[in-house]
Amino acid sequence: MKVHHFYSRTANLGDHFVALGIQRLFAKVVPGATFVSFNVNDRGDDQQEFGITLRAVERANREADLVVVGGSNLYEPVPGQDRWGVHLEPPALSQLRVPLMLVGIGTGSDPGARAPTRPTPRVADEIRMLNERARFSGVRDVVTLQWLKTLGVMNAELVGDPATFLFSAPARQPRPANRVAVVLPPRRLFWLRWRRIRFWDMRGPNLWRAMGDLITGLGAQGLEVVVLCNDSRDLELARVLLPRGRYLIEAPATTEAYLGILRDADAVVTARLHTAVVAFSLGIPFVVVDFDQRTRGFVETYGLDAWAVPYAWVGIEAHLRQRVERLITGSADWAPLVAKRNELHDRALRALQRAVRAALGAGPAVPRVR
Repeated sequence: MKVHHFYSRTANLGDHFVALGIQRLFAKVVPGATFVSFNVNDRGDDQQEFGITLRAVERANREADLVVVGGSNLYEPVPGQDRWGVHLEPPALSQLRVPLMLVGIGTGSDPGARAPTRPTPRVADEIRMLNERARFSGVRDVVTLQWLKTLGVMNAELVGDPATFLFSAPARQPRPANRVAVVLPPRRLFWLRWRRIRFWDMRGPNLWRAMGDLITGLGAQGLEVVVLCNDSRDLELARVLLPRGRYLIEAPATTEAYLGILRDADAVVTARLHTAVVAFSLGIPFVVVDFDQRTRGFVETYGLDAWAVPYAWVGIEAHLRQRVERLITGSADWAPLVAKRNELHDRALRALQRAVRAALGAGPAVPRVR
């Protein structure tokens, strides 16, 4: 079976983790499926051809057995603009003759916002139209699920974050940490102005400073610290802001190199959502900074409040230090949280298998995740 997969093919490793998770999920439902990737919007590596267009649909009708859109933050409206994460030519949907499935899509990337961004009427219409056309609609978190209901989309179901589908490793045995991976925030947080009241949002600079202090403190305790950027464009700012120390700041060029660093870590501290999701898939204990509604959705979906650092105006250093101290002692049992992860993975497998059977005919039985 050939699948045309539309997602954000950006320089951010998080988008690649999500795409790979979706492909591995489908491989369990339809062994031997092959994927051809396409840019779903203009943020990817092709500025000329992207999105669900008439041209893309014509090609899918000729070549593909299935079209998949997802995951990442594709439902997110672009602030102040009449567009969203999927570039869609609405007439193209009526021409699509192969089944369409939406997998692991979310919203809510506005830093510090108390609710996901409200779409314009045209964007809301396109989101409803895409869901009405889809044979399956699976969302990554409870925040997105509720947000879609406010738009009148009732056919979506919760499947969890696709990056948790990557490995499904068991929880690591509780033990003190010797090697800690620290993943820095995106550079946009440092320069962010708070649009609603037009002043500089100091939560971003405060978070960067808190992460720098944390790195210094962990090194002073004798721990081995590896500092990572998920996007190479963050490196310059990181090298300027962080204190000098006996550590390297890396932006691995490949997913394999990045995953190798994570696997070698005993614990992860991250201001990037998808690093937390991948660590969760690997069974590695982590602390994540809860700075937007998509992170809040992940935390609520999997019951991770004890390991989430609030994106606070005051005291973020203390919140971060408190959770990391508990993390590195290795005293917590992550097995119940990993069991919740596996429960949602099972749900996603069963739901996707039903959808594939309905769209394409019977497929093989899917084993449970252990």
